[in-house]
Amino acid sequence: MIARSLLITVALCGLTACAPASLATSGTTVRAIVASQIVPPQPRRDTGIDGAAAVAAYANYQQSYVTPQTHADNAAFGSTK
Repeated sequence: MIARSLLITVALCGLTACAPASLATSGTTVRAIVASQIVPPQPRRDTGIDGAAAVAAYANYQQSYVTPQTHADNAAFGSTK
């Protein structure tokens, strides 16, 4: 019983040696992560596509289900010959 208490005390003392003397950060990491998730007030115009291109892409996507293209010789599924 005494040996077990002594062992626990020694283990706890050993773990306290790993603790830093001061706080590792003062919240700068959390503030940086929060700041990276904020949407800028003026969205950038140099990225993405315009509305007409988006409508055309969606129409092409819808049309691909109406008239699907055949993939006769697809290397992923083997040759049909």
